[in-house]
Amino acid sequence: MTSAHQTTPIFVLPGQSENALREAAAVLKNGGVLLFPTESVYGVGVLACHAAAQNRLRDLKGRPDGKPFQWLTHSIENIRNLSTGWNETAERLARAFWPGPMTLIVKTGNQAAGWRIPRHPWLLQLLENLGRPLASSSANLSGEPSPQNFIDALRPFQGRIDLAIDGGPADCGIASTVVLLAGDTPLRILREGAIPAATILQTATR
Repeated sequence: MTSAHQTTPIFVLPGQSENALREAAAVLKNGGVLLFPTESVYGVGVLACHAAAQNRLRDLKGRPDGKPFQWLTHSIENIRNLSTGWNETAERLARAFWPGPMTLIVKTGNQAAGWRIPRHPWLLQLLENLGRPLASSSANLSGEPSPQNFIDALRPFQGRIDLAIDGGPADCGIASTVVLLAGDTPLRILREGAIPAATILQTATR
Protein backbone atom coordinates (compact mmCIF):
# COMPACT_ATOMS: atom_id res chain seq x y z
CA MET A 1 0.00 0.00 0.00
CA THR A 2 1.08 3.58 -0.62
CA SER A 3 2.46 5.35 2.42
CA ALA A 4 2.47 9.02 3.35
CA HIS A 5 6.15 9.17 2.39
CA GLN A 6 5.52 8.13 -1.21
CA THR A 7 4.02 9.78 -4.27
CA THR A 8 0.73 8.36 -5.50
CA PRO A 9 1.08 6.79 -8.97
CA ILE A 10 -0.90 8.72 -11.62
CA PHE A 11 -2.32 7.74 -15.00
CA VAL A 12 -3.56 10.43 -17.40
CA LEU A 13 -6.59 9.95 -19.66
CA PRO A 14 -7.16 9.42 -22.51
CA GLY A 15 -3.59 8.58 -23.49
CA GLN A 16 -3.04 5.96 -20.79
CA SER A 17 -6.59 4.62 -20.66
CA GLU A 18 -5.82 0.93 -21.27
CA ASN A 19 -2.91 0.82 -18.85
CA ALA A 20 -4.99 2.72 -16.31
CA LEU A 21 -7.79 0.16 -16.58
CA ARG A 22 -5.41 -2.72 -15.89
CA GLU A 23 -3.62 -1.02 -13.03
CA ALA A 24 -6.82 0.26 -11.41
CA ALA A 25 -8.41 -3.20 -11.49
CA ALA A 26 -5.29 -4.74 -9.92
CA VAL A 27 -5.16 -2.10 -7.17
CA LEU A 28 -8.83 -2.49 -6.30
CA LYS A 29 -8.74 -6.30 -6.28
CA ASN A 30 -5.81 -6.07 -3.88
CA GLY A 31 -7.88 -3.97 -1.47
CA GLY A 32 -6.40 -0.63 -2.55
CA VAL A 33 -7.90 2.86 -2.78
CA LEU A 34 -8.41 4.50 -6.19
CA LEU A 35 -9.01 8.17 -7.05
CA PHE A 36 -10.96 8.58 -10.30
CA PRO A 37 -12.95 11.01 -12.45
CA THR A 38 -16.72 10.94 -12.90
CA GLU A 39 -18.95 13.21 -14.97
CA SER A 40 -19.99 15.05 -11.80
CA VAL A 41 -17.00 15.40 -9.41
CA TYR A 42 -13.88 13.36 -8.64
CA GLY A 43 -14.30 10.33 -6.42
CA VAL A 44 -12.32 7.88 -4.30
CA GLY A 45 -13.35 4.28 -3.96
CA VAL A 46 -12.63 0.67 -3.10
CA LEU A 47 -14.26 -2.62 -3.98
CA ALA A 48 -17.45 -2.87 -1.95
CA CYS A 49 -16.68 -6.48 -1.03
CA HIS A 50 -13.49 -5.42 0.85
CA ALA A 51 -14.57 -4.42 4.36
CA ALA A 52 -11.01 -3.56 5.41
CA ALA A 53 -10.60 -1.32 2.35
CA GLN A 54 -13.84 0.49 3.22
CA ASN A 55 -12.53 1.09 6.75
CA ARG A 56 -9.30 2.48 5.33
CA LEU A 57 -11.19 4.79 2.98
CA ARG A 58 -13.35 5.99 5.87
CA ASP A 59 -10.23 6.80 7.87
CA LEU A 60 -8.58 8.59 4.93
CA LYS A 61 -11.59 10.86 4.47
CA GLY A 62 -12.35 11.33 8.16
CA ARG A 63 -15.85 10.08 7.38
CA PRO A 64 -18.29 9.42 10.27
CA ASP A 65 -18.81 5.72 11.02
CA GLY A 66 -22.57 5.83 10.47
CA LYS A 67 -22.43 7.52 7.06
CA PRO A 68 -22.66 4.94 4.25
CA PHE A 69 -20.72 5.03 1.00
CA GLN A 70 -22.28 5.33 -2.44
CA TRP A 71 -22.14 2.20 -4.58
CA LEU A 72 -21.11 2.47 -8.23
CA THR A 73 -21.83 -0.18 -10.84
CA HIS A 74 -22.23 -0.41 -14.62
CA SER A 75 -25.73 -1.83 -15.17
CA ILE A 76 -29.29 -1.49 -13.92
CA GLU A 77 -29.58 -5.28 -13.92
CA ASN A 78 -26.83 -5.55 -11.28
CA ILE A 79 -28.68 -3.14 -8.98
CA ARG A 80 -32.04 -4.77 -9.62
CA ASN A 81 -30.63 -8.19 -8.70
CA LEU A 82 -29.01 -6.92 -5.48
CA SER A 83 -31.89 -4.73 -4.31
CA THR A 84 -34.87 -5.92 -2.32
CA GLY A 85 -36.78 -2.65 -2.68
CA TRP A 86 -36.68 -2.19 -6.45
CA ASN A 87 -40.02 -1.09 -7.90
CA GLU A 88 -41.59 0.58 -10.94
CA THR A 89 -40.56 4.08 -9.83
CA ALA A 90 -36.95 2.98 -9.38
CA GLU A 91 -37.00 1.40 -12.84
CA ARG A 92 -38.46 4.56 -14.39
CA LEU A 93 -35.87 6.84 -12.79
CA ALA A 94 -33.00 4.48 -13.59
CA ARG A 95 -33.89 4.30 -17.26
CA ALA A 96 -34.36 8.06 -17.49
CA PHE A 97 -31.21 9.23 -15.70
CA TRP A 98 -28.60 6.45 -15.81
CA PRO A 99 -25.83 6.52 -16.76
CA GLY A 100 -25.67 9.93 -15.12
CA PRO A 101 -25.41 12.00 -11.93
CA MET A 102 -28.32 10.54 -9.95
CA THR A 103 -27.81 8.50 -6.77
CA LEU A 104 -30.83 6.32 -6.02
CA ILE A 105 -31.20 5.01 -2.46
CA VAL A 106 -33.14 1.74 -2.42
CA LYS A 107 -33.37 -1.12 0.04
CA THR A 108 -30.52 -3.57 -0.51
CA GLY A 109 -30.56 -6.58 1.80
CA ASN A 110 -31.38 -5.41 5.33
CA GLN A 111 -30.39 -1.79 4.75
CA ALA A 112 -30.70 1.06 2.27
CA ALA A 113 -27.89 1.68 -0.23
CA GLY A 114 -27.25 4.59 -2.56
CA TRP A 115 -26.58 3.34 -6.10
CA ARG A 116 -25.28 5.15 -9.16
CA ILE A 117 -24.29 4.26 -12.70
CA PRO A 118 -21.80 6.96 -13.75
CA ARG A 119 -21.67 8.38 -17.27
CA HIS A 120 -17.88 8.75 -17.46
CA PRO A 121 -16.80 6.26 -20.19
CA TRP A 122 -13.50 5.20 -18.60
CA LEU A 123 -15.11 4.60 -15.21
CA LEU A 124 -17.97 2.67 -16.78
CA GLN A 125 -15.46 0.43 -18.55
CA LEU A 126 -13.61 -0.17 -15.30
CA LEU A 127 -16.82 -1.12 -13.50
CA GLU A 128 -17.79 -3.48 -16.31
CA ASN A 129 -14.34 -5.10 -16.24
CA LEU A 130 -14.52 -5.56 -12.48
CA GLY A 131 -18.05 -6.97 -12.47
CA ARG A 132 -18.41 -5.83 -8.85
CA PRO A 133 -19.56 -2.52 -7.36
CA LEU A 134 -17.29 0.13 -5.89
CA ALA A 135 -17.93 1.71 -2.50
CA SER A 136 -17.16 5.36 -3.19
CA SER A 137 -17.37 8.96 -2.08
CA SER A 138 -16.32 12.34 -3.40
CA ALA A 139 -12.55 12.88 -3.34
CA ASN A 140 -12.41 15.31 -0.45
CA LEU A 141 -11.91 15.23 3.29
CA SER A 142 -15.21 15.02 5.15
CA GLY A 143 -16.92 18.41 5.24
CA GLU A 144 -14.78 19.93 2.48
CA PRO A 145 -16.08 20.91 -1.00
CA SER A 146 -16.30 18.21 -3.67
CA PRO A 147 -13.42 18.59 -6.17
CA GLN A 148 -14.13 19.47 -9.79
CA ASN A 149 -10.58 18.90 -11.07
CA PHE A 150 -7.77 16.43 -10.59
CA ILE A 151 -5.33 18.71 -8.72
CA ASP A 152 -7.87 19.59 -6.03
CA ALA A 153 -8.96 15.95 -5.77
CA LEU A 154 -5.44 14.58 -5.31
CA ARG A 155 -4.20 17.23 -2.87
CA PRO A 156 -5.59 15.74 0.39
CA PHE A 157 -4.72 12.16 -0.64
CA GLN A 158 -1.26 12.52 -2.22
CA GLY A 159 0.93 9.68 -0.99
CA ARG A 160 -1.93 8.18 1.02
CA ILE A 161 -3.78 6.24 -1.69
CA ASP A 162 -2.66 3.60 -4.17
CA LEU A 163 -3.50 5.03 -7.60
CA ALA A 164 -4.97 8.22 -9.08
CA ILE A 165 -6.55 8.72 -12.51
CA ASP A 166 -6.34 12.18 -14.09
CA GLY A 167 -9.34 12.64 -16.36
CA GLY A 168 -9.18 16.43 -16.64
CA PRO A 169 -11.94 18.73 -15.38
CA ALA A 170 -15.28 17.13 -14.49
CA ASP A 171 -17.95 17.68 -17.15
CA CYS A 172 -20.51 19.37 -14.91
CA GLY A 173 -18.61 19.84 -11.64
CA ILE A 174 -21.74 19.34 -9.53
CA ALA A 175 -22.38 16.33 -7.28
CA SER A 176 -25.14 13.85 -8.11
CA THR A 177 -28.73 14.42 -7.08
CA VAL A 178 -29.60 12.00 -4.25
CA VAL A 179 -33.06 10.40 -4.33
CA LEU A 180 -34.47 8.33 -1.46
CA LEU A 181 -36.79 5.53 -2.53
CA ALA A 182 -36.59 3.08 0.36
CA GLY A 183 -39.05 1.67 2.85
CA ASP A 184 -42.62 2.94 3.08
CA THR A 185 -41.75 6.64 2.77
CA PRO A 186 -42.63 8.57 -0.41
CA LEU A 187 -39.88 9.52 -2.83
CA ARG A 188 -37.71 12.32 -1.39
CA ILE A 189 -34.87 14.41 -2.79
CA LEU A 190 -32.15 14.36 -0.13
CA ARG A 191 -29.71 16.49 -2.13
CA GLU A 192 -30.34 18.48 -5.28
CA GLY A 193 -27.32 18.23 -7.53
CA ALA A 194 -26.60 18.00 -11.24
CA ILE A 195 -30.17 16.93 -12.11
CA PRO A 196 -32.87 19.37 -10.93
CA ALA A 197 -35.23 18.02 -8.26
CA ALA A 198 -38.25 19.08 -10.33
CA THR A 199 -37.04 16.95 -13.25
CA ILE A 200 -36.67 13.90 -11.01
CA LEU A 201 -40.12 14.35 -9.45
CA GLN A 202 -41.80 14.94 -12.82
CA THR A 203 -40.26 11.76 -14.24
CA ALA A 204 -41.19 9.69 -11.16
CA THR A 205 -44.88 10.58 -11.44
CA ARG A 206 -45.39 10.05 -15.14
